Amino acid sequence: MLSSFNDGLVRMFKNWFSTSLMWHFSLTLKKENGKIVLSTHTPNIMRLYIFIIALIISSICSAQKEDYNWLGGYDFNPTPDSLIIEGYRIDFNNKPFRIDNNVDVKYGIEGNNASISDKNGNLLFYTNGCAVMDRNLNLMPNGDSINAGKWFDLFRQYCSIGYPGFQDVLILSDPGYENGYYIFHKPNIYYPQIADSLQLQYSYVDMQLNNGFGDVTFKNIRYVQNQNILSSYFTSIRHKNKKDWWIIQPLEEDSIFLTFLLDNNGVNQKAIQNTHQFFDRWRSSASGTAKFSPDGTKYAIYNYFDQLHVYDFDRETGILSNHQKIEIYPPEEIDRDLYNFGSVEWSPNSRFVYCASQEKLHQVDTWENNPQDGVILIDTFNGTLDPFPTIIFLMAQGPDCRIYITPKCGCNSIHVINKPDEKGTACDFVQNGIRFLYPNGGTLPNFPRFRVDEEEKCDPTITSIFGEYVFYRKELNVYPNPSHGTYFIKLPNEIVKGQIVVTNVNGQIVHEQEILTYTFALEVDISYLPSGRYNIEIFPDSNPDRTFYGVQVIKL
Repeated sequence: MLSSFNDGLVRMFKNWFSTSLMWHFSLTLKKENGKIVLSTHTPNIMRLYIFIIALIISSICSAQKEDYNWLGGYDFNPTPDSLIIEGYRIDFNNKPFRIDNNVDVKYGIEGNNASISDKNGNLLFYTNGCAVMDRNLNLMPNGDSINAGKWFDLFRQYCSIGYPGFQDVLILSDPGYENGYYIFHKPNIYYPQIADSLQLQYSYVDMQLNNGFGDVTFKNIRYVQNQNILSSYFTSIRHKNKKDWWIIQPLEEDSIFLTFLLDNNGVNQKAIQNTHQFFDRWRSSASGTAKFSPDGTKYAIYNYFDQLHVYDFDRETGILSNHQKIEIYPPEEIDRDLYNFGSVEWSPNSRFVYCASQEKLHQVDTWENNPQDGVILIDTFNGTLDPFPTIIFLMAQGPDCRIYITPKCGCNSIHVINKPDEKGTACDFVQNGIRFLYPNGGTLPNFPRFRVDEEEKCDPTITSIFGEYVFYRKELNVYPNPSHGTYFIKLPNEIVKGQIVVTNVNGQIVHEQEILTYTFALEVDISYLPSGRYNIEIFPDSNPDRTFYGVQVIKL
């Protein structure tokens, strides 16, 4: 979509082009095969003008769509022969964008998650942190054994589970080779004498090989010697030259940012910068995320324990400055004994910072003279189980100007902020806004910040799938609970006909029955199932409000 600025450029070149026609373009009539035809004469200078205009207009109209494909899916029961894992794929190229819920992702995505598309939005490849798959979702040549090592052999074993670390992988285009891509990743290193730690490594994909499907030409190359790398908080943004990449990575048990520049010569370590905050191993590591603002002028890092930190960022030098600490929670309210996971994301207009921390979602207005005054509570977790608690966890801004939030579990539903550029509750936060047929592994793809130099940071013309996949959950009255398998459901008055679905904690359907006529109380008998926790859900046949009813029960 052209902005008003781009429209002005187009009009300017049209006027210039029309004037040029008067001096460099001539028309003649001549006879060919007995017919009078109109002939044009275009001097070489005019051909050059036309080429330049076409090039400029093409660059104006082009869009960066490298983040238009999102993949997910998780294998609950991995085996050495796991070949089919039902997952999903979100394709933002379609309007309204489509969610394909029957994708054979082959390798589950539980933590590490990154994908890359070309500038037209066509998927090139993706990774789950231990394997690299091509655009047909098949394993690339040499695409196995990413992050390989003793830690993986002891604690993971199967790549179908994926690799842990929800912001520990990035895919960046090679500034020196148009068909090359770096995969930056952080393997766990097994040090039983002290504690497991992380390294910084990269692998490399050449998309010109393997008939254009790509080949991993080298992998697991270590590029920094530090052993105290903070888990998560891995993010990147274009250099001001629009070609190279800046990468920022904080350390644990320290107050330091490592700064790297990816350019024609590869990975180069640059400034070591002060974070103005000590990040400890046990509370800071793996408990939050970091993101650059869409306009490229700010950097934010957040977790529940250390709170929100915002810095100015210079894309020319890679220098962070003007540190501000913003307390999302009063310090006396923070429970240091919690294992509380959170994340941070910016609104497309780079005004608001959103901070998620399981139970609550906050918005911070950075345009306030004192940003501390701009902290607003947007909502609190509604308690939905699907089948696990759908807490407010990991956020990612979509190319459709919305922010998506996934729980940290194998849940089926995720949350959506529909209007993140709006202040307060006008941002339209919807819990459990999108529901997949198969469980998400508690992760969303980690992208660098694209479209920084474009006036439009996202495409608002990509319409939502709301109305087709959205369900709003209400509590279901079931008794007795616990029981030995026989439950009575007190049906809401509005339910006459519908479907009862019982799922286990892995989200698998274990019992179904129909509601054919209205009755005050309905019996569900799952006494034949093993003891454990189950979810009983009712989906009404007539359901214009997209509401479903659910409760978790215990079978003795």
